[in-house]
Amino acid sequence: MASNAGLPNESSPGRALGRKRDRREMVRIVAAVVALILLVAFVLDNSQTVKVGFVLFSRQISLIWVLLIAAILGALVDRLVILVRKRRRKAASGNPTSP
Repeated sequence: MASNAGLPNESSPGRALGRKRDRREMVRIVAAVVALILLVAFVLDNSQTVKVGFVLFSRQISLIWVLLIAAILGALVDRLVILVRKRRRKAASGNPTSP
C-alpha cells in the first residue's frame, strides 16, 4: 500500500481551510456581481435630469449625481460627528489631545 506520509489528505485541517477560503471568495465575488448589477440598475433608473436649487443659483443635474453627492455628504457628516464625540470623550476622561 502506498503511504501519503507528509501529504495533506481531504480530512486534514489545511485542506478544509482551503475549501472554506475558496467558498468565502466565491461568496464575495457573487456579492460583488450582485452589487454591481444593482448599482447599474440604480444608475439607469435615476438618469433623468432634475432642477436642483443651491443657495445662490439653480442647475439641471442628473438625479444620480444628486443622490451620490447627498450620500457622500451624509457619510462625511457621520464621520465628523464620530470624530467630535471621540475627542469630547477623550477630553472628558482627563486625557486632552495636544494640538
